[in-house]
Amino acid sequence: MCGRINIIDDEGVRGFLDSLDLKVSLATRYNIAPTENIPVVTKSRDGLALHNMRWWLTPSWAAEISSKFSMFNARSETIDSSKAFRGPFQSRRGIVPVSSFIEWKSEENGKQPYLISTENKFIALAAIWDVWQRDDYYLESCAIVTTSAKESFSGIHNRMPVMLSENSISIWLEHTTKAEDLKSLFNPALAPTLKVCTVSKVCNNARNKDDRAVCPTGEISLIE
Repeated sequence: MCGRINIIDDEGVRGFLDSLDLKVSLATRYNIAPTENIPVVTKSRDGLALHNMRWWLTPSWAAEISSKFSMFNARSETIDSSKAFRGPFQSRRGIVPVSSFIEWKSEENGKQPYLISTENKFIALAAIWDVWQRDDYYLESCAIVTTSAKESFSGIHNRMPVMLSENSISIWLEHTTKAEDLKSLFNPALAPTLKVCTVSKVCNNARNKDDRAVCPTGEISLIE
């Protein structure tokens, strides 16, 4: 599960974009929720590009743009068999550059949000995307790929987004990569060391867009 992301214009995100030779910058945004637009790095014959896409996949064959079904995450276990996901998985893969994401743990006093980040202040999330077009209306939309949580993370949630290493980014984006090699990237053991801490429950409301979404309210712990 991945239901909120944060993007901070700092050395982490800027360094990633520079490493891909993308001469763009991203505005700082907090507590970004599904159905909002998010940046997605894609690859075409012209090279890498950054697109703003709706974070809720609308398949090209859908009758209309809808939020009826949960399409903001794509489960890695069924990504090549799902009618909605298999086409994008084959030919439209991308990366969502984030500074951190938020996950919720059910506790005695309700759902507690946890901020998940890394030491290098950057995470490359695997994504798939599609194009929906009717008459003059054109929409690019995406879903973040999720996998089962590694054991050390399962105390917070049983799912986690697929987080790509620097070496696996090109594998994921390359159109000729075989399906079995793509699926090998879904191994939760490949996830980096994560920094985890509680944050304010104001994050539970997606309308709250301030930096409380990234300010720790408890001790920071490391998950290997």
